Amino acid sequence: MSHLQKTLLYLLLSTLTTVWGCRKDVEKFLPYTPAQEDLSLLFQQAPGPSTHTVFPFGGSIPDTTLTTASGVRVFLADTENLFADDAGTPVPCSSCPDLKIAVTTVLSKGDLMARRLPTVATPNGQMLESAGAVQVQATCQGKMLQLLPGRYIKVQIPAPAVQSGMEVFTGATDGANNLTGWNGTGSAAFWAEWPLGGGVQQTGYELIAQLGWSNCARPVVEQTAQFCVTLPEQFSALNTRAFLVFDNIRSVAEMKGEDNTSTFCFDEAPVGYPVKIVVVSKTGGQYWLAQKPWELGQNANLPVAPQPQTDKEVLSFIKSL
Repeated sequence: MSHLQKTLLYLLLSTLTTVWGCRKDVEKFLPYTPAQEDLSLLFQQAPGPSTHTVFPFGGSIPDTTLTTASGVRVFLADTENLFADDAGTPVPCSSCPDLKIAVTTVLSKGDLMARRLPTVATPNGQMLESAGAVQVQATCQGKMLQLLPGRYIKVQIPAPAVQSGMEVFTGATDGANNLTGWNGTGSAAFWAEWPLGGGVQQTGYELIAQLGWSNCARPVVEQTAQFCVTLPEQFSALNTRAFLVFDNIRSVAEMKGEDNTSTFCFDEAPVGYPVKIVVVSKTGGQYWLAQKPWELGQNANLPVAPQPQTDKEVLSFIKSL
């Protein structure tokens, strides 16, 4: 090979090495397989059928009380002057031949977790203790209705023992209509009692509410600190959900992670509360579950190792919370 040929070959190899070394579009391999869609399908099976009730009506509705299987009651009054369409035009019930009132009730920590309804106030991220959350929706011939200005619905939520300081919170949503937390309304939740029949009285709370999500809750007023868990490297926000499930109150926080890290954190964890750290994941065809009891402390980062479980075992655990 001549000196000129050697020089040209050297220049060619040098150029290729430089190009390959500087490419910006080379994909970095990640050991995480996206599985959030599969987790959503699994979680959706946890709430029982009695937690969602649809009441159909046709034409005029007198003042009425709707009672769900879970004991939640929704009161409708003056229904000819209650609803409007999305343009604000009044929709008297007598003008709607296919009116439906849908009521979804969330009265357990497992359902809060399954429906991704963390009991966290916005915008400060403060934990809430919930006595129960209720979603009320109204549709006319399949189109969503809203309440006319100045109107409200009354909701009663059963509770074995009533607590002071409960307030009405409404659901805060993002651009995709996913619930991201709860906004305080400044309205108190009132103690209530109503007959069940046979001389039995039910205690609970009464809320003056709007359509959509309402939560009867009160802030957890304690010193807070960031709390994190670190999982084995195959787990990330692409295939895992991590929660703090509080032991003695109806409170659930979802810890946040990133797609390229195995650490999940919650920034406003109230110090001193006993919790169960719950991690649910899916890698390939395998489901994983961790359930670790702990007491929240200052700036902790706890290693947690999920164990392989069947989908039925994970589902049964969520339902038991």
